[in-house]
Amino acid sequence: MKLFVALAALVGFASAGCPNGCSGHGSCGTSDVCGCYKGFFGGDCSYRYCAVGPSWTVTPIEDLMDDRYSEWIVLNTPGGYVGHNKYDTQTGSRYPIAPDDFKNTFEQLYPKRPNFNQYTECSSRGTCDYATGECKCFDGFEGRGCRRTTCPNGCSGHGRCLSNMDINPNQYMSFNYPNDQMWDQMRTQSCKCDRGYTGYDCNSRICPFGDDPTSDCGENSAGDVQLVVTKSPHDSVSNSERYFTLSFTDMFGGTFTTRPILDHAPSCALPSGAKFTPCPEVQYALMDLPNFAIPEVEVDAFPITEAGSGAGKTSTSMYTVQFTDSSNAGKQNTLTCELVSDSTVNGAQPKYASVSACKVYNVGGPEWFDESGTPLKLDLSATFAELTTKITRTFLLGDANSANADTTYEDFQPCSSKGDCDAATGTCTCNAGHYGEACEKQSTYY
Repeated sequence: MKLFVALAALVGFASAGCPNGCSGHGSCGTSDVCGCYKGFFGGDCSYRYCAVGPSWTVTPIEDLMDDRYSEWIVLNTPGGYVGHNKYDTQTGSRYPIAPDDFKNTFEQLYPKRPNFNQYTECSSRGTCDYATGECKCFDGFEGRGCRRTTCPNGCSGHGRCLSNMDINPNQYMSFNYPNDQMWDQMRTQSCKCDRGYTGYDCNSRICPFGDDPTSDCGENSAGDVQLVVTKSPHDSVSNSERYFTLSFTDMFGGTFTTRPILDHAPSCALPSGAKFTPCPEVQYALMDLPNFAIPEVEVDAFPITEAGSGAGKTSTSMYTVQFTDSSNAGKQNTLTCELVSDSTVNGAQPKYASVSACKVYNVGGPEWFDESGTPLKLDLSATFAELTTKITRTFLLGDANSANADTTYEDFQPCSSKGDCDAATGTCTCNAGHYGEACEKQSTYY
């Protein structure tokens, strides 16, 4: 009998322990309770936590007002602030939260704002598979913890899916993003289409642009002219030649950069007494861009302005770029000067000594008049202090230029507004009496 009782007790002791041996994801503690390892939970540590992210929806005010959860919610919210701290010496600044605290918080943070998007499981845009610890995101969301939006149709294979900050880093970027309108700078994504494609999902081809041949005759319109201003050390100071580059975005959205252009090149030297002269150095560099981005262009160089003395002596050059080809009719994208910030570092391709400063200005006919029709002058002294004299329209565009307050840029429309664009192929089906790649030409018998 004693032997039977002893064996029964031994069997009972052997059957006791933590459930499922804590599933191999925890340690069995006192009272047979599992202490789960990081990332696991549950009575037997068989469940996995899913990734969390800032919720796509704000926390309801009712939850924030609940004194059982308000502190935990605020501490679990990036940029969360309601002016309360349980350790504050002022009793009025401790929890719980009062209704007036929200108004006071907005006033304290203005122009910023308090954030109410707390960290939640799968960012509140998916369900958690506790067996694998992975989020099953709802349609339209992706990434760890469903923290990003997807791009429509994967950009159709004709673009890249980028975040707001990647697409526009200069304007859609903030270090305090949880507390301002940039809160989704790394979360909301959209398509940046390849050259020749457009649409929210990059599924449509871009058709060629052109000037409507029936609207430019007798119309007070003008082509685009841009002014490139550069500054570099004077030749007497620096023995090395200085170069600059120009980048142009064509009608199809492709950006191309010229080869390094020699500043105040000998081929652009002004004859004695001339106001300006053709500049083949800049002209051919632009016309050499790939894919006939600029088939034809006229470039003129103006007198060089010298300033300073000794080692600080500089030369400032001005070049006007006039778009003359029908594929560049009307207002064009502004040229970008020196797209690469440092062209002298090891590994730079091409590697060259760049000018000290370079900037591009729009100086086409319509730019010289304000909304009331008052003539304007171009003041460059803010960037180029040596150019103290304000520049007039006739100085840059010539005395023969007849632009006035009613002057507009030429049309630059898909298929020249004289045909239908086939977005599947990117070709124009011209109306009767019109022809050309962009329907920019008119038949004699039209």
